[in-house]
Amino acid sequence: MDSSLLAVGPYVGELAPDYRAPELLAQLAALPALLAAPAARQVAGGRNRHVCIELPVDGAVQPVIVKAFGRQAWLRDLRDRRRGSKARRTWLAATHLRGHGVGTPQPIGYLERWEGARLSESYFLAAYQRGAVNFRDALLTLYHELPEAARFMELLELVAAGVRDMHAAGFVHNDLGNQNVLLEPDGPGRWREFQVIDLNRGRIRRELGVRERARDLSRLSLPSHLLRVFMKMYWQASPPRALGRWERAYRTLYGLHSRTRAWRHPLREAKRRAQSAREERRRYPAPRELWIWDERTGQPINAILRKERLAHYPAARYVGQIVDTLRAAPGLWRSYAPLLEGTFREPVNFAGRIGMALHPSSATLERELDLLAGLGRIPAFVRFYHHQAREQRRFCARLVRALHEAAHPVAIALVQDRRAVREPAAWAGFVEEVLQEVGPIVEAVEVGHNVNRAKWGIWDFRELRALYAPLEKWHARLPQLHFMGPGAIDFEYLALVSVLRQWPAGVPLSALSHHLYVDRRGAPENPQGRFSALEKFALARAIARRSPGCADRLVVSEVNWPLRGTGVYSPLLAPYVLPGRGTKAGVSEDEYGDYLLRYLLLALASGLVERVYWWRLVARGFGLVDDSDPAAWRPRPAYAMLQRFLGVLGESTFLAAQLPPRSGLRHGRYRFAFRRADGETVVLTYAHGPALPFPADETFSRVEDAFGRPVAEPGGLTGRPLYLRGSAGALPPG
Repeated sequence: MDSSLLAVGPYVGELAPDYRAPELLAQLAALPALLAAPAARQVAGGRNRHVCIELPVDGAVQPVIVKAFGRQAWLRDLRDRRRGSKARRTWLAATHLRGHGVGTPQPIGYLERWEGARLSESYFLAAYQRGAVNFRDALLTLYHELPEAARFMELLELVAAGVRDMHAAGFVHNDLGNQNVLLEPDGPGRWREFQVIDLNRGRIRRELGVRERARDLSRLSLPSHLLRVFMKMYWQASPPRALGRWERAYRTLYGLHSRTRAWRHPLREAKRRAQSAREERRRYPAPRELWIWDERTGQPINAILRKERLAHYPAARYVGQIVDTLRAAPGLWRSYAPLLEGTFREPVNFAGRIGMALHPSSATLERELDLLAGLGRIPAFVRFYHHQAREQRRFCARLVRALHEAAHPVAIALVQDRRAVREPAAWAGFVEEVLQEVGPIVEAVEVGHNVNRAKWGIWDFRELRALYAPLEKWHARLPQLHFMGPGAIDFEYLALVSVLRQWPAGVPLSALSHHLYVDRRGAPENPQGRFSALEKFALARAIARRSPGCADRLVVSEVNWPLRGTGVYSPLLAPYVLPGRGTKAGVSEDEYGDYLLRYLLLALASGLVERVYWWRLVARGFGLVDDSDPAAWRPRPAYAMLQRFLGVLGESTFLAAQLPPRSGLRHGRYRFAFRRADGETVVLTYAHGPALPFPADETFSRVEDAFGRPVAEPGGLTGRPLYLRGSAGALPPG
């Protein structure tokens, strides 16, 4: 017998120094009786049982978890005679990890009994982690109870750092499933103190290679996009391609192994499936049921990667879009061409055409209302979210009433989540609650949000019928209430045509509302193929004109530009950015302000868009006001620029425009002439693309910059609009 081993009754093994008192050794000598005593509590069953018992240590009673390893085949015993039993390997691994500062329950020792060449009993003892939960259960809590992106990111960072430290210590686990990572709760939806358990399959190495790391990582169960984020957290950079290749290969092999488990262990798997069916909360959501909200960006995140999302779309979605588009195309073209040719030819009064979306909390309400008041009594937009708690919806109703009393025209949106699709009764109750509260005082209700994006809960356009089902009742009850929709997003008009076919025929659409971003193209004048923002407005307006039951009106109910340097608060970078890593995604604050004014000019002066709601007033990653410092909000340049625009031209009438030809990059001079209510003519002008000399053909009394500051000697035209006050000519020169 190894001289370092300790004899404890019929067993040999090793124990930590604090656990070698004679009275404790006497109890451990009868370990099977302790495990069978009424006071013992089985934590996990199966071939290898986990039992919690209490042992006296230094005059106090300490809970101890005992892992009792089951009997195994004689060939495995023969192998373990050479390399050590599972209990001994667990002990060595645990002491190695603890010695390297890696979290694992405090090892107490191991005991085993050999009968010749056969291992008859073996036990590993460790301090019991009272209240600890495994990574699997932590994820289930978030999926089913607190699906918030920030909490997911905190949890993944904690586990990624723990696994990284484990591998840095030279230990490969070889069975790193979610259930083998323990965490200590630290408040609702939060955890701390990563610990790894079930170490008997692990190996201690001097240094781990990419392949061994990948094998461990392949056992962790996460949706594909969250897994990609986890890998980045683990590597603290974009992981090498080799790690990804090996990880995918091992995950594929393990998936095959899992799928054949029912053939290899039919009774065990049947019992597991029956238990899982009884405990719905214990199951990971199916890919189409994943829905995770990110409050920082005001949107859900994609839990799975695009390739996987496309595979989960029903074929009928693609076929339907093609058929609907072919059916609609001739009529759309007949409407689109005249609409585009007729742009900027009719006077447009700008009063009431620029609206602002708000999203305050009870703590920030007064500040946000003060900022809105600084822009005048412009239209306001408030969203009601199905996933929010009822108290938050009641707060939004109070906000709507406050805006109405302050003489702001108010529109609202009813925003779905995946549960709204799964549970039509819950959605109908939500619609009733909101419309009973504020329906009589709002100007319009947008129903549905980004319905062409799966992350918002809609996989099959036919699912929209569940969202629209309550509307006929409310149209009959409140006939003065205007509904607009469908609230699709981006230049995905094939989907928009199909979505509109799901709208109930008995409910008129007062306007086609659309979320039309052009941020990935930079400036709104930049073309996407042949379509700049202007052509996109015209085509959306043509869709409204050609859609039965829809008024010939287009409302852009969401637009902004994500801001550079705002990290995870930017919609382009959520939900995770590596700490200390800069990125060029988004635009500068100066560009944001310029693009805001230019988008509004193109949308409204063209006559194609009736109203634009900016998303939103206050937001760190994309708002007019930066709330990074809760105690000192900072209005961005865009806020002052919009404030000046509304002060000078908010009640004026657009008269005429001069734009470069609609071809190529659209570079050149842009000129918009307005007449104010007091009779003054104002020209707003800028250059898209390279700067231009200041036009010599303009006559005016003074020049102001976008903030209203006088410009004594304008050096030229850039992308920032200039106001030419008291202009002598409303029409384009020449």
